[in-house]
Amino acid sequence: MRRLSESRSRYVLFTTVSTLCWRMYCLALALVMTGTAAQAASDLIFIDGFEPPCPGAPPGVTAGSGSGLLLRGTVVTPTVAFFGEVLVIGDTITCAAVSCAGQTGANTATIVETHGLIFPGLIDTHNYALFDVFDENDWSPTQVYTNHNQWPNDPRYGALVDAKQYLNGEYGSPDDDGCELDKYGELKGLLSGVTSLVTHANPSNKICYGSLARTVDQSPNDLGADYIQTATLFPTTLSADGVCANFSSGTTHAYLVNVAEGVDQTALNEFAKLGTITTTDGCLYAPQTAIVHGSALGDPEFSLMSQHNMSLVWLPHSEVSLYGATANVPLAVSKGINVALGTDWSITGSHNLLEELRFARAYDDAHWGSVLSDFDLVQMVTTSAAHAIALDATLGSIAVGKKADLNVISANTCGAPWSALVRARARDVRLVMVGGVPLYGDTSMQAAAPSVPGCEALDVCGVSKFVCVAESGGTVANKLGQTLADITGVLTQALTDYDALNLTQWKFSPITPLVDCP
Repeated sequence: MRRLSESRSRYVLFTTVSTLCWRMYCLALALVMTGTAAQAASDLIFIDGFEPPCPGAPPGVTAGSGSGLLLRGTVVTPTVAFFGEVLVIGDTITCAAVSCAGQTGANTATIVETHGLIFPGLIDTHNYALFDVFDENDWSPTQVYTNHNQWPNDPRYGALVDAKQYLNGEYGSPDDDGCELDKYGELKGLLSGVTSLVTHANPSNKICYGSLARTVDQSPNDLGADYIQTATLFPTTLSADGVCANFSSGTTHAYLVNVAEGVDQTALNEFAKLGTITTTDGCLYAPQTAIVHGSALGDPEFSLMSQHNMSLVWLPHSEVSLYGATANVPLAVSKGINVALGTDWSITGSHNLLEELRFARAYDDAHWGSVLSDFDLVQMVTTSAAHAIALDATLGSIAVGKKADLNVISANTCGAPWSALVRARARDVRLVMVGGVPLYGDTSMQAAAPSVPGCEALDVCGVSKFVCVAESGGTVANKLGQTLADITGVLTQALTDYDALNLTQWKFSPITPLVDCP
């Protein structure tokens, strides 16, 4: 277990629990956070199992007479942590404190004893969700590449793209399962605590994208508007000029563009070209721009990004799979660049964001000498991710006035919350809420979920869960009333039918599972 002291003095742990063991723990924790003098003490606390369990009552739900929800547990904002409460009224956080007593709606709220770690919902800043029915069994790199122009020429990869396009109704395909593809990708995220994704779904702005996790780069994101633009291919002058015009008019707040993906000069040249592709040179070097990948970038490029307050979206698993290396994140961080973490897709990247966090942790430990703390990594999927997509006023942290997108992690101990999240797996996700609505979690939390139109039982790696997929108001056209069984049934049959057409020598059914169990 990584020691709590590695998160340094950037966070504070508060608690009001009065039991003797918790007081003893707080004293030990204070010693740990004073520095190297307490190193031996921290070793004892975190290795010999002395650390006490999470405070609070056992997990469960007590119904209230009002419409609010009051979550109790160890609140991780995520820059500070304390044992306390989070009050949710409608889709908004109205209190996050040691006690919310006296706040409007608190005394009639349904009480949710989490007995766990209450984090903001995680944000996946780059995930080709329509491809998430596929994984590495459908295609994986046959060699180490040097830039992103090479591997798309692989015949099996081309066949996989054809299968996705057929299911999505592209290029005259008679199939039309794009809603199901997107929902399946959202579900894979939701089961790992993700409440918002940048999905690059096409065609854009379908009503069905408005269910489950937030598809934040589409207008049906339940945020009232979409100010995010993405470019998965290098932009033309026309499209780049349009982005700069949108910067000026305020209609684009965040621009996520794939640049410098690879490790050779061809990949690196894209960064300089980004500055000259526009009629007005350099207008894309702006705070609204987040470079996705950036694995070829070095000191000069990161210095320029820092100068213009640009962000970096880091995709370590996919980049290592394809290119044998990833973006130099320690260098980027040293220059003050905002770094967010994403999964890319489940083909060469991680199957969910918790898996990506573990991959990032292992890569940093093996290649950079553990420069990044668990605290740093957690910010990359919360506060820093929200900043990269210009939604930090709404998402990414637990604060009054922000959307009630929450992710509760079960843990044997709550004393090192950032480390607990980094090592968590899908089975450890106790509750996920989007816009104040519990959509997924342990069965002990299900009483807090909507009773209409109902939820479904789900086994996740031996843990009994519930998931609420169908929404009220669903129609044949908007597909919002689909259940998990409906979605998996449609996709399973569609992929089986596609294989039966024998359009390629490769077969792609069955669909990849929602969760991989170790």
